[in-house]
Amino acid sequence: MRPAMEGPLRFEADFFRKSNNLTVTREKKIHSIQMRTVHLLLLLALALAAALAVSRAADWLLGCEALQVRRFRLQRPPRYARGQVEAVLRRHGGSILALDLKRLQARLLEIPEVAAVSLRRVLPDTVEIAFSLRRPFFLQERDGSFRLLDESGRELGRAAAAPPGLVAVRGGDEAVAAVAPFAGPLRPLAGRIEYVAWGEPRGIELKLRGLPEVFHPGDSDFSGRIGHYLRLRDRLAPGSAVARVDLRIPGRIYFELHEEQRGEP
Repeated sequence: MRPAMEGPLRFEADFFRKSNNLTVTREKKIHSIQMRTVHLLLLLALALAAALAVSRAADWLLGCEALQVRRFRLQRPPRYARGQVEAVLRRHGGSILALDLKRLQARLLEIPEVAAVSLRRVLPDTVEIAFSLRRPFFLQERDGSFRLLDESGRELGRAAAAPPGLVAVRGGDEAVAAVAPFAGPLRPLAGRIEYVAWGEPRGIELKLRGLPEVFHPGDSDFSGRIGHYLRLRDRLAPGSAVARVDLRIPGRIYFELHEEQRGEP
């Protein structure tokens, strides 16, 4: 009889053992999920606390009186656009940490005299600004003042008096646009030029200080062509008052006398 009872008892024991293992496994999983949930909630609470602390710290820093912008330190500042620079800087202040340097840089680059600009924060309250400037080359008298123009004809500013060493352009905006491409050949003569102008069909019209002639030097080597004429002047028209000298054709010189001398033998 005993051996016959072992089968059902063993089946029952296996059933209860497996059932117990499933219960233990399920309880372990529930416990693990509960622990992970608690950990996640703790991490979320810590993150919220950290974010709140950072927010309060940021608010304190942005409102800190010691970190408010009090000074702009300018290196090589514009000479003719000082007022424009000051107007831009007046609109940018507040906390030095929150100051938008890229926006300020973009606004300064809108000023024609400014070719490039770099900015950096100098804590606690200073912004350092280094300028690279366009230099005036031409000037044009208009409405009682002088427009200062760079070599491309761009207006950089205005001045009440004509600065020395700049090339005066006679005529309107059309003359400036026509003359500006010849800044290169004009440069060697810049300190000696009384004025330049533009007229068709001869093009550039150039007057040097201390000389009576008006020159039409063509489109290149103004200094060389005028210098060649001056070396030959006394042999070309001895005793004559030359009004205009046409040097547009290399190797040739054409000149006009003043009206009163044209009819003389």
